Amino acid sequence: MTTAGPAQADLSQVLHVEQRDDDLWVGAVDVLALPQLFGGQLVGQSLMAAGRSVPEGCLPHSLHTTFLRGGRSGEPVSFRVERLRDGRSVSTREVSAWQDDRLLCRTVVSCTRIDSGLSHSRPTPRALGPEAAVDLRVLAEPDGGLGRFWDDFRAIEIRVEPEPAPGADRDAVAPGAAPPQNIWMRAVDPLGDDPLLHRAAVAYASDLMLMSTAVTPHGHTTGAETTLGRTWWAVSLDHTMWFHRDVRADEWLLFEHATSAAHDSRALIDAAVFGADGAQACRITQEALIRPLT
Repeated sequence: MTTAGPAQADLSQVLHVEQRDDDLWVGAVDVLALPQLFGGQLVGQSLMAAGRSVPEGCLPHSLHTTFLRGGRSGEPVSFRVERLRDGRSVSTREVSAWQDDRLLCRTVVSCTRIDSGLSHSRPTPRALGPEAAVDLRVLAEPDGGLGRFWDDFRAIEIRVEPEPAPGADRDAVAPGAAPPQNIWMRAVDPLGDDPLLHRAAVAYASDLMLMSTAVTPHGHTTGAETTLGRTWWAVSLDHTMWFHRDVRADEWLLFEHATSAAHDSRALIDAAVFGADGAQACRITQEALIRPLT
């Protein structure tokens, strides 16, 4: 665990992976003061390693991560890429993330060159917009702030619409156990024009705020993250994303979060992500193990 150090760098540095062999990559070391490595970094760097191993012009359209063990913050992670298939239009990779001899997660990434054909999108949810939403740090002040992790966390700006927007469809993402939550996120620093980096940045951000959404049917209010940490124990089990179209992670993205079901301490959380053009850019689904601490 990192006990001291600089604030987090911009996402292009956080997500950087360095090639050491044909199918071996080493990720940049995080600086976040967490008891274990942030899952979004594992997913984002796994996507970068997979995307760098496929032919030019072939971009990830889906990923499926299974988390196996918690990683140690402040230490590098090696990403071993297995080339499962290279077809005319689709290439598939399996990426295993390791710290020494500890396997942290496996991610299957599918990439495609297809850039035309069938296209549609659900309407953008009714939302107040990022200008009317509240910065997460400000929203958390009555709850005692966000703690050490957020002191160093500078790569993503997060704003929350505290209440569902007027006229919002609570069943727009999935039949929800609580009204959907609109959360706006963007990378703080410009990310250039590499579409792979933008998808990896969205993957990084996709692991934020999901646990908070999972317990909203049980009285939790988004922004009360300090209380969340005192009240609930949670760990991600698996994480899936589908990328429908190109997206810029350094522009405001609307993450519409909802939780449709939980049983035997396993909660399912969904998020639909909308870009500046109003079209749905990707979809996220995560299953988490969540238990009360008292």
